[in-house]
Amino acid sequence: MNLHEFARRIPKVELHVHLEGSIRPATLLQLAQRNSIGLPAQNVEGLRDFYRFRDFDHFIEVYSAITRCLRVPDDYRLIAYEFGADCARQNIRYAEVTFTIATNTKYTGLPWQAILEGLNEGRAQARAEFGVDWGWVFDISRNVPGTQGQVVEIALAARDESVVALGLGGPEADFPPELFERSFERARQAGLPSVPHAGEIAGPESVWAALRLLHADRLGHGVRSVEDGALVEYLRERQTPLEVCPTSNVRLGVYPDYAAHPLRRLWDAGLLVTINSDDPPMFNADLNHEYEALVDHFGFGADEMEQVSLNGLRASFLPPAEKARLEAEFRAEFAQLRENEQEQQFPLWVKSQVVAAISQSRRVLYAGRYTERKSNG
Repeated sequence: MNLHEFARRIPKVELHVHLEGSIRPATLLQLAQRNSIGLPAQNVEGLRDFYRFRDFDHFIEVYSAITRCLRVPDDYRLIAYEFGADCARQNIRYAEVTFTIATNTKYTGLPWQAILEGLNEGRAQARAEFGVDWGWVFDISRNVPGTQGQVVEIALAARDESVVALGLGGPEADFPPELFERSFERARQAGLPSVPHAGEIAGPESVWAALRLLHADRLGHGVRSVEDGALVEYLRERQTPLEVCPTSNVRLGVYPDYAAHPLRRLWDAGLLVTINSDDPPMFNADLNHEYEALVDHFGFGADEMEQVSLNGLRASFLPPAEKARLEAEFRAEFAQLRENEQEQQFPLWVKSQVVAAISQSRRVLYAGRYTERKSNG
């Protein structure tokens, strides 16, 4: 077994993935046809080309086209069920899935209860058939701040229907966290966790504002935190989880390529990093692909991939007892994979130990740099 196979086979948790951005192109065509919705392409290959990122405005155009194809509760059941099937294929056992409820109520005219009923029906089918489960993160769209009150109302009302957090997505530059402070405070007072996107397109100032004003429990992306040493130290000390999506960041032009991406530096600095896919078919990169990228572009070995998986579980909003149960399952599966590998002359084990030694050296180096900065400051 090589590291790629190991990456595919280990159990995983995904915390940053958008349901609308996870719809299979073939399913989107099916939905468009049955709902009489026009699309810019009439076949799967054409849709894949339409999905291909050009700029952020085009990205929003794609998202709008996808959402307009959803019309009735059974459409939501279907996409949720297929999301669960895709999780099972990747050995994802649990996820926290972002969904833009206000946009969907606007385009369909359906009450949010009907949409959520469809979503949870598909979720229940997937859980029964594949043994996977997830919670919902209902997010506010930054570019339509007038919907934030509606989203908070729905999210709070739907906590018993598996809504686990309040999110914030969309363009950071023109819609800073300050615009949403009161809504997130209301959610926080009611006990709903905060998971805003920050530090993706905008710099460290966006992350600081998400932490201080929105009291972020987790940060969507957060990669540009690396540009501020004090912020890196703050995140390390508090172990605030980062939902890092490497391929998304490259496809959206946040970084020109994987070599420029700061994932390795954030990891070696001791931050609580999780790995995620964001919008799999739109970036042609599911979570298995992201784990393989850890091997190919960031030098991760088996030990570190196991820790990435456990970080996702640790950073989730599952109850402690459920986290403990899943962690025991994960560790047992890790051990079984290792045992199988040792029976095959242990090349994975040897490579993993070498990578782990290099990683430890990097962590010591970064810790020394931050200590030196603090003493000089």
